[in-house]
Amino acid sequence: MSNSFLRNALRQRLRSVAIADDRRSGSLSITFDRAFPGFDGHFAEQSIVPGLCFIQLAVILAEEIRGQPTRLAEIVRLKSLKPIQPEESVNLALTRRNGRWQAVTTTPAGETVCQLLFTVKDA
Repeated sequence: MSNSFLRNALRQRLRSVAIADDRRSGSLSITFDRAFPGFDGHFAEQSIVPGLCFIQLAVILAEEIRGQPTRLAEIVRLKSLKPIQPEESVNLALTRRNGRWQAVTTTPAGETVCQLLFTVKDA
């Protein structure tokens, strides 16, 4: 699956995107329906969202906050804590501090799914 294909599939499923007035933080919500192509071949017996999707969502939101095309430069730290299955939703909160971005993905009930610290560069 190409990077642009995955980005488009994720963007199509976004339910909401909010950006803070100071453009240093934002949030988004997404639901992974059964037709989401990221499930293809990712554990046929028990489909889960690939971790790469949470990274890509964070980069998409950083791009929205920055207001310009953005690419991932470095993953400083990544911790996956809870698998997400088809028809589940998540919320992602993103904050920029000291040149780094911190993303925390949670379920609607507040369970942490993924924590990510990363940097970006212009695309």
